[in-house]
Amino acid sequence: MKKLLLTLIFSFSTFLQAEGIPSFTLTTFDNRTITVNPLKISESRTDLEFKEFKGKAVLLSLFGYRCPPCIKEIPEFIELTKKHKDTLEIVALESQGYPADLLEDFVEDYEMNYNVIPGINHGDFIEYISTEAGYTRGTPLPLLLAINKNGEVIKVKAGYMNKKKLEELVEQLNK
Repeated sequence: MKKLLLTLIFSFSTFLQAEGIPSFTLTTFDNRTITVNPLKISESRTDLEFKEFKGKAVLLSLFGYRCPPCIKEIPEFIELTKKHKDTLEIVALESQGYPADLLEDFVEDYEMNYNVIPGINHGDFIEYISTEAGYTRGTPLPLLLAINKNGEVIKVKAGYMNKKKLEELVEQLNK
């Protein structure tokens, strides 16, 4: 039931932007921008639109630089980005307050080839996603939202996902 509710909250649509909810402009560590528009579908459902990634599947991950399961996922995300470069975007939002200049070193050290966003500059978006997904301090990181190429959220998952499960998920997103 909770998964269904979260899917309804985040599924993609081309309807009007949510009334009273601003769009979010996220800036990656290397100064690229990603625009996220909350879209009002009904009184109980607000979806997300990643403007720059229309027609692509999106994995949105809230991660922490001190989080062992998050670090364990980095090689899987790197491989997925290489394998699915035309059909998948990964957006990793650091949510433990790591300073942007140090995050740049972290990204280089781990050779991360996907969109990495310093959360320290985007607390409003972290708060919005956390609230909509029911994320609390007790929820383990990473927190993953999987959005298919049609914009529908098909999975919200807290905790580590192994390579095989991530690959299956990406295949499902691209159907």
